[in-house]
Amino acid sequence: MNIHSVEVKNFKSINDLKILREYVISPVEYDSGEKSTDTVYSDRLYQWDPEKYNELCKKHFGNMGQYWSNRKPKLIEAFLCDYIGKPVTLTKVELTENVSTGYPIWIFFYK
Repeated sequence: MNIHSVEVKNFKSINDLKILREYVISPVEYDSGEKSTDTVYSDRLYQWDPEKYNELCKKHFGNMGQYWSNRKPKLIEAFLCDYIGKPVTLTKVELTENVSTGYPIWIFFYK
């Protein structure tokens, strides 16, 4: 089973997602092998400025979703450049979970 083919909404509980993540999924979804100098969490980008987040998601991905596993690294990099307001190079994308809610979030490593 691969998380790329599983919709989060199909899980019956947060526990199902935790079990899937722990035993089936590699948390690293992209790794360029380059060293990063900064990180940002997907849920924080939304919390800091939901309007900007949604606008840039529509621009780069054609939707306002908060599920990042199906998104291409080059498009994520372009999203981050626009969101942060300067050129960045995406070096790694890692799936993790919000420890408060148990929902999936993604960590973007960049330089």
